[in-house]
Amino acid sequence: MDVMSCFGRSCDEHFRHYINPDEAKRAKQRDKEVTRILKDHHKQELKKLKILLLGTGESGKSTITKQMKIIHINGFDMQEKIEKIADIKRNIKESIVVLVLAMQQLGISLCSKESYTSLEFMLKEAGNPMIQHTKEFATHVRQLWSDPGVQECFSRSHEFQLIDCAQYFLDKVEEVYNDDYVPSDQDILRCRVVTTAIQNIEFNVPDGGNQVRFSVFDVGGQQGERKKWIQVFDSVAVILFMVDCGSFDTTLREDPTKNRLLEALEIFEQVWKNRFLRNVSVLLFLNKIDVLAEKVAKGRCIAELVKKYPHIFPDFDSFTASNNEKNEFLDSFSTTEEKEKKKKGRSYSRPDLHPDVVKTAVYIKHLFMKIVKGEINLQHRSTKQDKEWHTHHSCEYYYTCAVDTNNIQRVLNGCRTLIIRKHLERFGII
Repeated sequence: MDVMSCFGRSCDEHFRHYINPDEAKRAKQRDKEVTRILKDHHKQELKKLKILLLGTGESGKSTITKQMKIIHINGFDMQEKIEKIADIKRNIKESIVVLVLAMQQLGISLCSKESYTSLEFMLKEAGNPMIQHTKEFATHVRQLWSDPGVQECFSRSHEFQLIDCAQYFLDKVEEVYNDDYVPSDQDILRCRVVTTAIQNIEFNVPDGGNQVRFSVFDVGGQQGERKKWIQVFDSVAVILFMVDCGSFDTTLREDPTKNRLLEALEIFEQVWKNRFLRNVSVLLFLNKIDVLAEKVAKGRCIAELVKKYPHIFPDFDSFTASNNEKNEFLDSFSTTEEKEKKKKGRSYSRPDLHPDVVKTAVYIKHLFMKIVKGEINLQHRSTKQDKEWHTHHSCEYYYTCAVDTNNIQRVLNGCRTLIIRKHLERFGII
């Protein structure tokens, strides 16, 4: 159909309004050129494989996009690294202020006289948006972070809202406040910035001698941001759903009455059963295994959550992961040397990894896959979905640590062929 006919008239009729034939001719040529550009743009857009990152807030979506930039777009240039210093210092300020305020709520006292001077400074300057850029601030942060009382408070951080990177950056205060400090890739990966708008990155990935264009959309995961998700549902090749495996003992930042893992399960169920996404497959990233390992080492256990919601969660104490499931988890984080041992038929283990880390990760995987199989239904639906509902999409899972570039690169390499295949299947090419 002619583009201009959409307006109820032909192109010739439209261009009669120009003063002379030459102007009408030039306008007609411009119109043809714009139409050609729009058609070419549309063709290029159809060639892109659109990936949508979904999940609750602080599940690691933005960290994955940073990893994609490191792996596929040559990482961060010097200007981008320098610009991140302000965000890192903001993370340090947020962390130490949250900790000293939580100490008052939990009834924990400081242990040294010098720390009380630093506490007074911190409470006085908490509202100063520029204080974190001063050396005086850094001195007081070091004093407070070294205090046993603050460390005791940190050990109970599951009882209040504290960003995951708190310990990482508080341990690096001296380095961050050096005049010649330049953030490393790991610093940028760890840095927390709330996503409040739809972010998009694009990159090419080689596949079979061709360059495949990926377009990745990262949207905010907080409850107030989810209304934006539907804006990017159109033409999605695959959904990458992020789960924070270490969130079983924490609540939402925006709703302190709601458990984060339970919220993730409910959101995943909504995505999996959404009628607009019934032809879109899901890649489930069981993320933040490093955070899970730290919590298990501190004696935290998902069994407490399970006992609170026995009508939802199967018993954890009696749950046993199969040997194949254990090996599958270990393979996700194995070194090259460990992989060689496996190829030669030798078994390998991870003595540095508590058995309950593996058990908990596999248990969480079971919860999400039970939703996929229809064995867990968290929310009542007015219309029932028959067995054919999920015929045209699938769910694959991966264990990930978003700040581990080697792990993410292996996972993304494994996902690449699957994403391309699902894209071709959706458009009937294969």
